[in-house]
Amino acid sequence: MFKKALFILTLATVFSAVVVSAKQLTMAPRVGVACGSPCTQGTFCARPCGCFIYPEGATTGTCQPEGPAPLRQPAPTNSRHSGL
Repeated sequence: MFKKALFILTLATVFSAVVVSAKQLTMAPRVGVACGSPCTQGTFCARPCGCFIYPEGATTGTCQPEGPAPLRQPAPTNSRHSGL
């Protein structure tokens, strides 16, 4: 009885390994795009970079380690000197 169970377990292990190997062979390799390269929404960027698409609604962006630079704020106006 033990030999039958061991045989079935070994056979199941071999078949599962074959299925996993076949699945890996059919999948395309995921090679990341280098930092600084252009990217689209579905692009996989290499670590530590991410694809940042800016401005909103655009279709292409850049692979970079951090998010896009913040927008420049307009210079503050000083209301005390506005009447000069």
